[in-house]
Amino acid sequence: MRKGKRRIMVSDLTRRQFLWHTSLVALARHAAAERKTVRVAGIVLKWIRGNKEMNYRRIEPLIREAAAGGAKIIVTTECFLDGYAIADKLIPLETYRALGEPIPTGPYFQRLARLADKLDIHLVAGMLESDHDLRYNTTVMLGPDGRLVGKYRKQFLEHEAVRNTAGTVSSVHPTPFGNVGVMICADRRDELIVRRFFENGADFLICPSGGMFGPKTNDPIVQARSRENKSYIVFVHPTEFLVTGPDGAILARTILGDRLLISPEEADDEQDQKRVFYFDLPLARERATSSH
Repeated sequence: MRKGKRRIMVSDLTRRQFLWHTSLVALARHAAAERKTVRVAGIVLKWIRGNKEMNYRRIEPLIREAAAGGAKIIVTTECFLDGYAIADKLIPLETYRALGEPIPTGPYFQRLARLADKLDIHLVAGMLESDHDLRYNTTVMLGPDGRLVGKYRKQFLEHEAVRNTAGTVSSVHPTPFGNVGVMICADRRDELIVRRFFENGADFLICPSGGMFGPKTNDPIVQARSRENKSYIVFVHPTEFLVTGPDGAILARTILGDRLLISPEEADDEQDQKRVFYFDLPLARERATSSH
């Protein structure tokens, strides 16, 4: 009897443990289903100018890290792939133009597309686009199936205009997390460019960048655009990750070093500060519901 009773007790305990574990799993799944945010990751990574292969090899492990960290939207800096080569006008024109590639048939675009597909992520990536004789400072959005969701061409060019062509549309990309506007760097300084994203239906903005950064020159501008449009902005730069809220408040900010550019020889040394940053962004439909 004692042995039999003991078997029953152990069996009963095992059953209770199983039910307890099952309940925890069900709660976790329910919490995931009820999640009101989307995790966005910004990859803060220094440029190596003009070296597409090295820049790609440096960023791929960080994209994988971001995906493993639960990010569903992963963002690079402006022109991460060519290292913002437009800044160096000493690069021969034909050498510069050769850094561009067509979208969606270019070789590095295809590598990024396969990576987005494999990791099941939305990937926002900056590169130099070639379109016949024209070159554009472009950011693409790839979907979790690796397909091109949309692309955005920088509109506010300034010094870039000697080699690049300006875009003309504040384009918005549909995702399961809302309509995403992607502006690039100096675009944030033009109130009209930014306003048009929201007129076109954007729920929030992502801003890959590579120019001014920090609290003195950059952050007040991004804060103002957030406040004017009552929207979140995620800003990703080789030295800064910044998120501003609908009231203009700074919700996340980290400055990572003071350099935008490194040489190939400096890769992985103390000058090469790089990191993945995360922010759980409230979904647009949840913000709309909570405002009523």
